[in-house]
Amino acid sequence: MSRSARGTRAFVAFAATALAVVVGTVGAIASSAVAPPSGVTLAALAKPPVYTSLASQRVYFVMTDRYSNGDPSNDRGGLTGGPGNTGYDPANTAYFHGGDFKGLTGDCTDTKHGLARIKDLGFTALWITPPFGQQTVQGDSAAYHGYWIKDFLDVDPHLGTNQDFADFVSCAHKLGLKVYLDVVVNHTADVVQLQGGTGYLDPQTTPYRDCKGKPFDPARYVRRTFPCLSAANMPRRPFFAVPSDRAAKKPAWLNDPTKYHDRGDIDFSSCSQSCYEQGDFFGLDDLFTEQPAVMSGLAQIFGGWVTKYRVDGFRVDTARHVNSAFFGLWVPRILAAARSVGISDFPIFGEVPLTDDIELSRFVRDRGLPSVLDFPFQDAAAGFAAGTTGAKALASRFADDDYFRGPSGTAPAPPTFLGNHDMGRAALQILQHGAASDSKLLSRVELGYDLLYLLRGAPVVYYGDEVGMIGRGGDQAARQDMFPTQVPEWKTQQRVGSQPIGDRSSFDVTNPLEGVLRSLGALRDANPALATGSTIPRLASKSLFAVSRIDRAARREYVVALNAGTGVGKVTITTATPSASWSLVLGSAAPGKSAANGRLSFTVPPLSAVVLRADSDLPRRAAPKPTIRFGTDPLSGTLKVASAKVATADPLSVTFAARRGSGAWRRLATDDSPPYRAFVEPDRYRKGEKIDLVAIATATDGSVAVSPVLPVKPRR
Repeated sequence: MSRSARGTRAFVAFAATALAVVVGTVGAIASSAVAPPSGVTLAALAKPPVYTSLASQRVYFVMTDRYSNGDPSNDRGGLTGGPGNTGYDPANTAYFHGGDFKGLTGDCTDTKHGLARIKDLGFTALWITPPFGQQTVQGDSAAYHGYWIKDFLDVDPHLGTNQDFADFVSCAHKLGLKVYLDVVVNHTADVVQLQGGTGYLDPQTTPYRDCKGKPFDPARYVRRTFPCLSAANMPRRPFFAVPSDRAAKKPAWLNDPTKYHDRGDIDFSSCSQSCYEQGDFFGLDDLFTEQPAVMSGLAQIFGGWVTKYRVDGFRVDTARHVNSAFFGLWVPRILAAARSVGISDFPIFGEVPLTDDIELSRFVRDRGLPSVLDFPFQDAAAGFAAGTTGAKALASRFADDDYFRGPSGTAPAPPTFLGNHDMGRAALQILQHGAASDSKLLSRVELGYDLLYLLRGAPVVYYGDEVGMIGRGGDQAARQDMFPTQVPEWKTQQRVGSQPIGDRSSFDVTNPLEGVLRSLGALRDANPALATGSTIPRLASKSLFAVSRIDRAARREYVVALNAGTGVGKVTITTATPSASWSLVLGSAAPGKSAANGRLSFTVPPLSAVVLRADSDLPRRAAPKPTIRFGTDPLSGTLKVASAKVATADPLSVTFAARRGSGAWRRLATDDSPPYRAFVEPDRYRKGEKIDLVAIATATDGSVAVSPVLPVKPRR
């Protein structure tokens, strides 16, 4: 099904009722006399979703080499010779330019430079590119970006010393900034060479064989003793073209060529799932993560960075390319390392560049990643800000949050973004989605940031976007210097809101986007519901999108409305707060009083956002008994869906719980945003097995109501 068709169907489903979607009773069986949960069990299940610390962050994503040069003596990483050896050529977009941790840190007080500047811009966290020791040059490029790791234990000399990194983290924490480290578990630098070519050899035709030549499936051994391996029996026999490469990597176990898949390069034009997981990503040595020794080795490496430096979270590169069981084993070990040094909430989010919500959600629901970068939102938000994608695409994305909900009860609040180091900058993405390159571009980029900061998720802003950098593409074309650049093209490139930089430093110019980000950050601080409030869709029509954000603790409703059109937008919606006056929190509007039925009308200026806050608390309404339904999800085609209909205008939290046989009631998911749903994977149950389902509604006044128990057979 096309994305646009899915978006329309999803929005129609929840627009039909402001509270829930009702599906057929496919899979249900005769009514049960089983008693619903009660007492302590009910109280534990009835809790609203939990929002992790990530939901409240505003993240500045910085490429250390391109931010600030604090120590020119390390520009060549202690190496001698030309760029092909040292990797340093500040006039070439493919090489190191001199940025380092001393420059990124600054003096920890100067708000024009370093971390104090980032704090002053309203950010609460930094995501930094991998700091680890690199294979300095591969082919016609250097490893300035950090993804060609050879030494996983130390900082790359081009970026400074281990002490420089420790000082950087210390300064960040002193300023109240969290540090999210970019880590790589899929591959290392390209050191191991393969005999017979680089083309990918499929396991169907070339299976793995143990050291005795017996074929085996590695997926069967991820939790037990792995078969013995020998280089001679790998799919492509590994070798080292340069003798010194035999001991080039740290720690030492990474020098064993049988710790890699050794199958050849991924062919992205015709790649199977095994190809994505076992092939070399652009020739980089692909780690054999099915091996328990490799998984535990990677947990020890990165857990060590947590315990040694007290970093606050991980972004996981190329998360799509490891085997399906890896994160379920690796993540708990990383979280345990964090807890060992007193870090109880350690966000981990993966890079999985998919724009289909259902496919993306499997990495959270099935593969054990706590969170993923929100590529579907990026696609919808950049298009909406450009004025070329309708509001229903945004509505569909938020409805699809339900696919990411699970037994933990954690609310989906993924990192959201408009552009990045691979696809290109925010302004370029908005241009590429069809926005005219004219005087309205600045307003459209500002609208893009309204989307990031006012809707659910942790906004991520790519360094340099705040000073109007546009660039002309992704990868090397999106990695400009903040300090005075020696790349001729970058000196003359157009910017949003300011002139081409020329020979100046970006730290010495003022751009209106910086003020926008400061103001939006302050707004989120003053109104936490914009970060951790539940989302209730109110309107998605052409260029107008509106939601309510609910502060359950304060029992207060906010309305966020965005207009991507060039004319004044007229909004009429039904809120959960009747007969109330509303205060203007952001924008320009003259809201009246909501009617007795909650209806509220106001206008939104062109290319802008409005935020309103009810002056009255939400009415106290006792939770009514929900009606639960069960059927096949029409969008995924494979999942089953439990949904709840509740006859109330009150913003609810609905927990779905299941019981197998005479066992305990266990949470399937908790949903605080209509439509209220939980998804069930039939393959997790025996054929013909009966389970009992129940829906538990919790109102904002704390009252709880439970549906009758519904017996169903998820897998017939």
